[in-house]
Amino acid sequence: MTVARSGDTALVVDTTRRDSPRSSAVIDTSASHPRDTTVAPQLTTGGSSTPSVGPADLEALKGEGLIIPVAGVAAKDLIDSFDDKRGSERHHNALDIMASRNTPVLAAVSGFVVKMHSSVPGGLTIYLSDPTSRFVMMYGHLDSFRPGLKDGDKVTQGEIIGFVGSTGNANPLAPHLHFQITRNDNMREWWKGTPLNPFLVFRPKG
Repeated sequence: MTVARSGDTALVVDTTRRDSPRSSAVIDTSASHPRDTTVAPQLTTGGSSTPSVGPADLEALKGEGLIIPVAGVAAKDLIDSFDDKRGSERHHNALDIMASRNTPVLAAVSGFVVKMHSSVPGGLTIYLSDPTSRFVMMYGHLDSFRPGLKDGDKVTQGEIIGFVGSTGNANPLAPHLHFQITRNDNMREWWKGTPLNPFLVFRPKG
């Protein structure tokens, strides 16, 4: 099962064993985002925007106690879509969480609004940092933002930040939240980062 992806290399863990992480080559041409240097003053801006990641990063995320960012969705309802293809040369690198339109979208962890953004592929999107400023959570295809939310705002875990939709290139008949987690040590380049698999953070035990 894929833990993370960087460039054309994926970190894959054999889920039948706990002692055998391995790497394999895949193709990844992640969608680009417009450059913007607007950041909250509390966020770190040094370091790499695409750092190397490993199982320790996944464990760090689990340690933060992330909640599923869509109201009413349980871990057993999630399907791993991290490795799904998008076109012929790109992987999804995210988790699609299906829900009815306008279902509240929640902050998975406390942090700061790095950027509220609108793009052709992602539609209405919010980028949030975690408290350590090492991870960025992307909440895409929103129907709307929570009124009054703005760049730089501090949010608490479980706080409503928006509502499920199908903006951007999402299927209007299948509203969902596109939820991506990236490791990024340079918040000035919030649209970059090394993707980690959110499914493994929320994966049901047993």
